[in-house]
Amino acid sequence: MRSAAATARKLAGVLVLALATLMLLAAGASAEGTAPVNSGPPPPPPANDTLAGAQAIHTLPASINGTTVGASTEAGERESGCSVPTGHSVWYSVRLPTAHRIALHLAAAGALDATVDVYHAVRSQLTSVGCQETDANGKASFSFRASKNGLYDVRVAALQSSQLATFTLEVFLPTPAVQPPGSPLPGGGASGQVDRIQNINAAYAVTLHAGVSYLISLANETRGACVSGALFAPGTTSFGGEEEEPEAGGRAGDSLLQIKCSGYRLFTPAAGKGGRYSFEITPRLSHRGVQRFHLQVAPAGPDETAPGLLLSNYGRASGYLSSRSSQVLRLYRVQVTSHSNLTLKLRAPESAELKLQLRNQNGDVIDCSCEGGGSQTLQQQLVPGTYYAVVSVHGDTAGGFTLTRESRTITATSVSFSDSKAAPGTPLGIDVKVSPAASGPVSVLIERFDPVFGWQFYRESHAFVSGGLADVPFTAPAVGQWRANATYEGSRTASPSAVGFTYLLVS
Repeated sequence: MRSAAATARKLAGVLVLALATLMLLAAGASAEGTAPVNSGPPPPPPANDTLAGAQAIHTLPASINGTTVGASTEAGERESGCSVPTGHSVWYSVRLPTAHRIALHLAAAGALDATVDVYHAVRSQLTSVGCQETDANGKASFSFRASKNGLYDVRVAALQSSQLATFTLEVFLPTPAVQPPGSPLPGGGASGQVDRIQNINAAYAVTLHAGVSYLISLANETRGACVSGALFAPGTTSFGGEEEEPEAGGRAGDSLLQIKCSGYRLFTPAAGKGGRYSFEITPRLSHRGVQRFHLQVAPAGPDETAPGLLLSNYGRASGYLSSRSSQVLRLYRVQVTSHSNLTLKLRAPESAELKLQLRNQNGDVIDCSCEGGGSQTLQQQLVPGTYYAVVSVHGDTAGGFTLTRESRTITATSVSFSDSKAAPGTPLGIDVKVSPAASGPVSVLIERFDPVFGWQFYRESHAFVSGGLADVPFTAPAVGQWRANATYEGSRTASPSAVGFTYLLVS
């Protein structure tokens, strides 16, 4: 009995020890977070996980539900044209019997960050056509021009750091590009909008007469956007790059002038070149969303093209400029008749981003206050000639201004005693000459020499220069060395000037 009881107690102790060990192991595993999890089998790959298995899109428009869950990356697979590392890709393909633009819109679900790439497939070679990365809302859109019977492979791939989720891919034919000549441009101009997907251009027809100068103003009305424009000659039937080929007997035109990212240009049709011109407006392709604009074309006035309005010395000119009209600049002619200091003062509100330029008769920019807004000042030394002051809008702005011109002839002053030697008490004259001949106040500083302490102030005399000359009386009261200099203080039309000392020995 005693032996059986001992054996039972021994077995119970072993069981308790084993149970305690298991509890400790379970507690440690729980604390370290290493408890085994039954994750189940991996999800199967989508049917279009490989390029060879790309899902064909037969009709447009198409709305496709897809997923990157379970997708892989093939060995040697092309990298995204968006220059970001990707993986877990799926493929689609599309082919059209006619040349046309195709638009894509990707909407990612969940926390999926992805790229959508398009490649033109020619036999075994893939050429990148376009790429877009999803934005903060999981959306990506762009369009591309597909050639007749061309095969295009579409790749949707998750970024390497992204979660995997489903998405919706819409493939459709956007609105065709507008063809020349476009709708007639009203006299007050036209406002509109373009974008990179649905409305890739806008076009307006405007009649221009030979020998008449016109200001073409294109204003961007969407912050961060950048619309551009181009003018095409009468008879143009295609802007080039559209889906449709030019009509029989027609031609694709090269633009006569371009306006990059809004702005303005002056255009004058040559003899025999009058007629109905076309102006095309296109969006910045890197900008997502609508890009609004305003276009205006109007004959240039005498204050907008050569020879410009004469701005006389101390003349004042006022005006109002707006980037959303044809009133975008003013041209003023500045005649300089002598070597001069020119000052141009522009007064404008801080909200008006106006640009002030000084150009020579060849149109070269001498000076420019090209950034910022509000009041501005230009100062230059100029030789005789014809110059131009230009006030113009800078970006999307509007405001009134006043421009003032100040020209002052650059002068040279000389001074001399009427004699280089004299006796004490002998009346002398200090002659002051200003050239070119000018009038105005002059100051003459006279000093005496102390053999111990050097030159010391004696007196300052004032006179008035008339016709370029002035005479200041002077009588030396004692023997010694004397000297004098002169400062011409300038006038409304002449700049100040000064000269060094001239010397006199009294003995």
